[in-house]
Amino acid sequence: MAEQEVKKVEAVMPVAPTPVETKSDVAEGKVTAPSPPVAAEKEKAATATEESKALAIVQKTEPAPKKVSGGSIDRVIALADLEKEKRLSFIKAWEDSEKTKAENRSQKKLYVVAAWENSKKAALEAKLRNIEEK
Repeated sequence: MAEQEVKKVEAVMPVAPTPVETKSDVAEGKVTAPSPPVAAEKEKAATATEESKALAIVQKTEPAPKKVSGGSIDRVIALADLEKEKRLSFIKAWEDSEKTKAENRSQKKLYVVAAWENSKKAALEAKLRNIEEK
């Protein structure tokens, strides 16, 4: 027995344009037949297009650079941007200097505490040596 291949064939029904009611049809009372269900036709069309999808090439476009027209408004905007950057750099420098000052103060206090601890330890060790010698 020879094997037979079963081929799946789908018939795509063209979508008929829906009849348009004009004012005269409405005035005369003509009734038009409702169009067939659109969802079923769209589903059939979607399955047909899924089988024959093609990849589209998407090209990335970069935004256009700012145009410099040389007008006074552009100059004012550029100067304002420059002033803003300058102000922000001063703020950042001030923050960095304040952080450095705070770190230096804390290190100094830690050294003072460590020195006090070492002096107390040395004094106690000296006292213990005196007690052991006697």
